[in-house]
Amino acid sequence: MQLGRCPVCHSRISLEQVCQDDAGRELLAELARLDSTTGVALVSYLGLFRSGKRDLANDRALKLAREALALEGTQWLTPALQETVEAIRTKRNQGEVKPLANHNYLKAVLNGVIERGVSFTPQAPASQSNDFRSLSASQQRLRDTDW
Repeated sequence: MQLGRCPVCHSRISLEQVCQDDAGRELLAELARLDSTTGVALVSYLGLFRSGKRDLANDRALKLAREALALEGTQWLTPALQETVEAIRTKRNQGEVKPLANHNYLKAVLNGVIERGVSFTPQAPASQSNDFRSLSASQQRLRDTDW
């Protein structure tokens, strides 16, 4: 199944190819369990470990993601990830381009986030009127429809 084209390099992205790699498949599963804000923050954070010359291997990205998620709950981790990404990107814009080697920077930011009481609460998905998650709900909607 072709997902389309990469928005950066415009090469084709195939879901089958992504899922062939065990670590890539597990990484996608980890990200799918997260709310969108935390998922985006985590992916951006993982990008800080990539060097300028090499891509981040899926097995290393999976290991780093699991380690980061184990540090704290998303209530505290999400703002810490966001602040870390913002701070490192600012440093990189000023010329310091060394990739992260461990989670020590995130841990320091996480401690500051907890001390300041900055927390994140994921938004519950809005209930949709076209919710077809169960057969009985779908059948009820068909009965309620005025044909």
